[in-house]
Amino acid sequence: MKIFSIHNGINSSAAYYANGKILEAVSEERFNKIKNYNGMPLMCINYILKKYKLSFSSFDKIIYPTCALLKIPKEIEANIKNRYDNLETTYLKKKFTHRIFTEEKWAKRHMYQFLRYSKKNNFFNKVELISHHKAHAYSAYSFSPFKESLIVTFDGKGDFKSSTVSEVKNKTWKNLDYKSTFDSLGYFYGNVTQVLGFKPERHEGKTTGLAAFGKKTSLIRYFESFIKIKNNDFSINFCKDYMPYFSTKNQLPNFYKKLLKYNKKDIAHAAQYILEKAILSYIKKFLNNKKKQNICLAGGIFANVTLNNKILSLPGIKNIFIQPAMSDTGLPLGGIYAYLSKNSVKQNFNFNNVFLGPEFSKNQIRNKLNKEKLAYKEVNVSNEILNSLNNKKIIGLFQGRMEFGPRALCNRSIIYHAKDKTINDWLNVRLKRSEFMPFAPVTIEDYALDCFIGWKHDHFASEFMTLTYKCTKEVIKNYPACVHIDNTARPQIIYKKRNPKSYKIFKDYFKKSKQKLLLNTSFNMHEKPILCDLDDAVKAIRNKTVDVIFIENFMISRN
Repeated sequence: MKIFSIHNGINSSAAYYANGKILEAVSEERFNKIKNYNGMPLMCINYILKKYKLSFSSFDKIIYPTCALLKIPKEIEANIKNRYDNLETTYLKKKFTHRIFTEEKWAKRHMYQFLRYSKKNNFFNKVELISHHKAHAYSAYSFSPFKESLIVTFDGKGDFKSSTVSEVKNKTWKNLDYKSTFDSLGYFYGNVTQVLGFKPERHEGKTTGLAAFGKKTSLIRYFESFIKIKNNDFSINFCKDYMPYFSTKNQLPNFYKKLLKYNKKDIAHAAQYILEKAILSYIKKFLNNKKKQNICLAGGIFANVTLNNKILSLPGIKNIFIQPAMSDTGLPLGGIYAYLSKNSVKQNFNFNNVFLGPEFSKNQIRNKLNKEKLAYKEVNVSNEILNSLNNKKIIGLFQGRMEFGPRALCNRSIIYHAKDKTINDWLNVRLKRSEFMPFAPVTIEDYALDCFIGWKHDHFASEFMTLTYKCTKEVIKNYPACVHIDNTARPQIIYKKRNPKSYKIFKDYFKKSKQKLLLNTSFNMHEKPILCDLDDAVKAIRNKTVDVIFIENFMISRN
């Protein structure tokens, strides 16, 4: 069976399944260079069709997981009507109705765009619609190492829901609960991000990073005046101070006026506090008091690694897995397995890595470098990483297949040693990034316990930079560049069996250097997507993004 899956919302992407596994998964932004691209992933589609010499007639099914509904579903309708009836003013009722209209309009625009494309390309009769949060849920569970698990999704919106809770037990999938978009914590966190001067649906990670610098203030009580958390549940009041969609200062003047009385660090801290309190309380509702459970997470909110760590720390949680492409980028993956499973869990599709994008042969690389008239040499990569770092050179790694998802995992990464605490100032300036954002460490499984408190060998989520850990005294003392102000770090742990190539390079480097970790940050300039192809790699060395770049075992140095 051959299945194609296409997502055309924000972070648009596509995936290809055949021979029982995902063969390709790519994001449109990597090809068209437009960060968080929203629209048909035409370049992704063309790339996959060309690479595998396929046409749309080649596929048995073509999955559409962006949205499956154009109107509020009946299961939500009563809840929405009750909320509307309880609103006290005509103004709020008008805003409430408009809120529904905007979501219906969004769904129609994206679905009709896809359906027009399907008719134009003669595959309309092969289309299978998969609901948004169902795709999120399957993207988390189907790629996890767990047979039984609680599955939780949280984001801004999708098919009029903002979160779902499901479980797999005794080989049976069961839907337990959901929240409508009127209880969207994704919208709440995005609105705070916008107040801080960042872009919602793009810079929420900056809010998370900034939160560690803040302190508790009375702003928390203000948030709790409309985000009601009680009895292991939460709800959001639709009121003049707050409405669940991205709002400007003119649309929510009270909200902006209140928040702007506080400094940015404390605003971020309050938002993070409320997000954690609401979600942790809600998850507790579904935990078994007698037996620890695994948990799988997906949806944009779970890009929040601080929150993920708090979930792992809950007394009822045994282990955790977060879909590495946790945002809407990952919808095509979940769409495929939701279709295959047909609501009955037949198998678990645990995968070893997210290296699912383009790669380049030695001949392609050599020809490109010769054409660009760049001086290069073939080297032992771990030896030359050591020499370059000893000479204080910023290194770019460009090897193997491109990663799928938001994290650079040493196939498209910038690396440096972690001993220089000032790097947050000068390298962020060089990359035009926010100076308060910490750089992440990378190490191998051999040293993970020496570096990170509470890490366990079965924490496979740590392979994809989706968790934070408290750093050990050794890391705080010897590798301060990777330690955030709260003494945490978001590591990438490389496993020998799951990533043998990178494991060997780093193992050799650590042995020769007597070090235990390096810094790893995404290979891109601020507001630009992570590198995809050889053109991007050439630009990176010419634009002085890095001093040295290793394209496989070809080394190119900046003059």
